[in-house]
Formats: sequence, C-alpha cells, structure tokens
Amino acid sequence: MNEFLSDLIITKIYSVSTMYTEQIKKKRVRNNWCLGIKHEGETEYFCNGKKYVSNLNNVVLLPKGSSYEWCCTVPGHFSFIEFECDKECKDIFCFKVANGDEILKRFVELEYNRNQKSSFCEIESISETYKIIVELLKTLKKKYVSSESYAKIQTAVNYINQNYTNHITNDELAKMTDFSTVYFRKLFTENLNMSPQAYIHTLRIRKAKELFHSDFGSISNVALSLGYSSIYDFSKTFKKYAGISPSKYVKTCI
Repeated sequence: MNEFLSDLIITKIYSVSTMYTEQIKKKRVRNNWCLGIKHEGETEYFCNGKKYVSNLNNVVLLPKGSSYEWCCTVPGHFSFIEFECDKECKDIFCFKVANGDEILKRFVELEYNRNQKSSFCEIESISETYKIIVELLKTLKKKYVSSESYAKIQTAVNYINQNYTNHITNDELAKMTDFSTVYFRKLFTENLNMSPQAYIHTLRIRKAKELFHSDFGSISNVALSLGYSSIYDFSKTFKKYAGISPSKYVKTCI
C-alpha cells in the first residue's frame, strides 16, 4: 500500500465538503478519488470480497476505478475530499487512526479555507491533501523492535541518507548501532522491508532517475556521481532496480 500511494500525483481538488447520510445502501463506480472521514455514525464498504468500516477512527480512501457497494449502517455526518489523480486502483484503502478528531479538524479547516477562495486556494488544497495522506501512510508503519533499538536502526538509516554516494558496508553501519552485523541486517530488513545494501542502491537509482530528467549530465557522469566505479556496475544495478537499462530510461525522459 505504501509503495502504491507514496508517489500519487494529485492534479486537481474537485470538492471538500461535509454531508449527512441516513441509513442507505448503494453501489458505486468511482470516476475520481475520494478521501473520507466520519464525524459520527458508521458506513460499511464492500469491495472485491472485503469489508471496510468507516468511522471516526477509520479513514477510507476510495480510488478512481474502484467498484463497491456501500451501506450507511449508523447515520451521521462525514467530510470528504474528492480529487483527480494520475493512478487508478480496484481496491479500497482503509487507515485505522488513533487521532480521528485531529484528522477531522484538518478536513473541516480545509473546507473552510476553500470557501474563502484565496488566490492560492487550489495549490493549498492539494498541499494539505498530500499532508493528510502522508500522515495516514505513517500509521501503517510497523515497528518490529523496541523504541531503543529502532532509534539505533534509524541512526544508520540517517547516515545512509546523507552518505549514500559513498561506499558503505554493513559492518560499518552495524558499529553505529552496537549490534552484530548479522543482527543489524535482520533488524534493518524487518523495519524497511529491504536489506541495507538494497536500500542504498534504491536511493541511488531514485536519484539517478531525477538526474536523467534534469538533463545535467551523461550516463557516465551520473554513475560516477552516485558512487559507482564503472558504467557497467551502474547499468547492471539500474536495470535490476528500475527494470530497464539507463540508456532506454534516458530516451523516455526526452
């Protein structure tokens, strides 16, 4: 879910509104995206054999292209943001939150601000919608280790983020955490769903794509800038993580 939603491109906010719904049952095929939260009451969604419950502590994201049946089982008000996005999805996303009141407040404030029709209304609405989605995605982050050991893993992650173009070994990272190399690698993989070296290469290839779009240098320059000793190593790694060779990817940027 995180990976699919992490690069959504919102192009337009159609509506930020609040409505009251009585007990009702309907079917719907969405033509745009909708992010919704209940003030009170409860609504159930049925999509692809799964049931999703929407209330103050369960925020739903209904993608463009999804087909579902919804049933308001307990009447009440709900706020929603309808927007256009570059992706479509058949499944519904549901986020269990502990701070439903705070998230609801942001919906209400966004609706109020849009009613003011400021010069920056559209871009501010898109920005706030992104912020809400990011906050919801953070609720999905699983913590497999204690807060103390997670903080030590985070130290290594921060170091990689700042030095990913350098040659970094697992032994070097493990020393920062006071764990053995084997245990460090295990904890790192559990927290980030990839090994430390895979994380390093993922950062590098992501940056390579950005550099190719910026048109600042050749493939060899990009490879050297990101810490690869040869174009061969870079090309092999790029294809592994991007699914396409650097030369073919560059052509898509033209």
